[in-house]
Amino acid sequence: MNEFLFEIGIEELPTTEIDGLVNQLKENISRTLKDEGISFETFEIFVAPRRFGFVLTGLPTTTPDKVIEKKGPAASKAFDESKQPTKALQGFLKSNDSALSDVKIIDNYVYVSRTIKGISMKEVLGKILPQVITNLKFRKPMRWGDGRYEFVRIPHHILAIFNGEVVPIEIFGIRSSNKTNGHRFIKDEYFEVSSSQDYFERLDEFYVIPQIEKRIEFIHQQLSNFEKEGFTIDKDEELIREVAILTEYPKLVSGKFLEKFLQLPEELIRTTIKHHQRSFTVHKDGKITNTFVSFIDKPSDVADNGRKGYERVINARLEDARYYYEKDVQVKLESFNEKLVDIVFQKELGTLYDKVERIIELSRNIIEILDLDKISDKILRTARLCKADISCHVVYEFPELQGIMGRIYALKDGEDEDVAWGIQEHYMSVPETVEGAVVGIADRIDTIAGNFVIGNIPSGSKDPYGLRSKVDDIYSIVEKFAWDLDLGLLIDKACELLKNEPSEELLHFFETRYELYNSKVRYDIARATKHLWTKPLRGILSAYAIDRLVGSEEFEHLLVGFERVHNISKRHDSANFDSAKFTEPEEKELFEKFIEVKPKVLDALEHLDYQTALEQLIKLRRFIDRYFDKVFVMTEEDDIRLNRLGFLKSIDQLFMDIGDLTQIERI
Repeated sequence: MNEFLFEIGIEELPTTEIDGLVNQLKENISRTLKDEGISFETFEIFVAPRRFGFVLTGLPTTTPDKVIEKKGPAASKAFDESKQPTKALQGFLKSNDSALSDVKIIDNYVYVSRTIKGISMKEVLGKILPQVITNLKFRKPMRWGDGRYEFVRIPHHILAIFNGEVVPIEIFGIRSSNKTNGHRFIKDEYFEVSSSQDYFERLDEFYVIPQIEKRIEFIHQQLSNFEKEGFTIDKDEELIREVAILTEYPKLVSGKFLEKFLQLPEELIRTTIKHHQRSFTVHKDGKITNTFVSFIDKPSDVADNGRKGYERVINARLEDARYYYEKDVQVKLESFNEKLVDIVFQKELGTLYDKVERIIELSRNIIEILDLDKISDKILRTARLCKADISCHVVYEFPELQGIMGRIYALKDGEDEDVAWGIQEHYMSVPETVEGAVVGIADRIDTIAGNFVIGNIPSGSKDPYGLRSKVDDIYSIVEKFAWDLDLGLLIDKACELLKNEPSEELLHFFETRYELYNSKVRYDIARATKHLWTKPLRGILSAYAIDRLVGSEEFEHLLVGFERVHNISKRHDSANFDSAKFTEPEEKELFEKFIEVKPKVLDALEHLDYQTALEQLIKLRRFIDRYFDKVFVMTEEDDIRLNRLGFLKSIDQLFMDIGDLTQIERI
């Protein structure tokens, strides 16, 4: 099976470029080969700190032959009266390297076709690879030499072999070979390889694991072996991947920090060890220990320098953490609010203290809308303290602990437990406490509205303040807590606090995100209910109810009937009508059924029972069908026409409380 192995040896790759590099290689190489008509069976990409590349298997020996067909002059201009080729035809044949025998007449035009033989795979790979590699884009590329070359980092070697033979390639002034090198600290020497199997096996001997996935697996294996000694390691998958990205041969070492630091909050210990030293905390019998686990980038730590280095730095960082923590606990959490006056939230939106005041007012608004008076004191206390820890010493030094330290300090001050957890959870996408959920919504609404007021509106892939995810979080919280929250009122209040009015862009932004959020149902159902976004719980429940009924025979017939009602009445503004003016039996029948069904629908909607509401609406289906079969709505008599349009508008409005069913695709 034909195989191509490619590798670039390079200086240390930035971790921030890894995912982009892998995605670009995957997309660009697959697309380029497809454009060349080249198929393959497997495509494996590998990345390590000082190398990246890929293996392609199942490649053909040559590219496929291509048949090129060219259209020439009209047949009447290609031949004269004696059927001899004219100068026009002769010129066409010469420019296409063809003979008269190659000519075909199709639809009175001259065509010639010729077959271009495929070229060897080595040749085509040598042609396309330099372009693919030099076209890779990076956030912060480097320039070197005379500035002619630009890449993520300076390359050192290029390995390119097809079935064991070197593919001649030159990139960045470096010629390809069949050689790679080993681990830079252990066996930094070059050696030849003949295949991908040989490449991976030899690199293993030289203490390099090229594939991220296998390094992750190797890390997991070592962590599991360590746990067999009776420990439990905080196996943070994000940290494990980070360690794998940073190392070519990750090897576990364990150490201990001073026992006195165990008096610190566990979250502070874990953050100090994880975020600042990329190490793992260790538990035994359910309690954190002063043992930690780290990784070095070499097969062994004979001189014990790795362990000693980690212990020295971790103890120093924990000493800093202890100093800041003891300084913080000398005062109450609430006292840190005073310092928020000096911390700018966003330049045009005031200080963090200003933001807290707005969060309190918005939380008060939510309490009123949701009738949460019984716990209003706890919610407003959470709102008052939600940003206090930002100005404390620990969070200034360890920003990752924002919210967590607020909860720890609140509990230490004797605050209600729900308030303390609300402080931490208001940052979460889906909080567990009501306090965290209310304040979380208020915080996000203020940030979203504020950024739209000052013109920071997401566009394309740009969303520096994460406004899209903040809107999604609001919808998630509403759905989890089943809150019939009126976002329209809340957005009005947020803009009022900012001395502004809601813009069309802001409202459209919420509506668009709502349609995307409702992706658990069919896209057409999400689209049919998106106008209900101001009361998102109702739209979510309606979408689920429609999704359960869509496809049934009765519902499909209802779609046809509603479409007729909606289309004929959509330009009519008034829902006023007088049933005494009905003349046809079918409109009287529909009216009688409508006044029977309407209160049941409205009652079901009041109780958020959208399933029952839909089932009641379906009862109108046969009466709507008969109405349109027998009643001519657009009669020339103005009073009758307007009365009928008003009646149909009232039916349309009742349907629209559930959804715009004209958006549902019929089966």
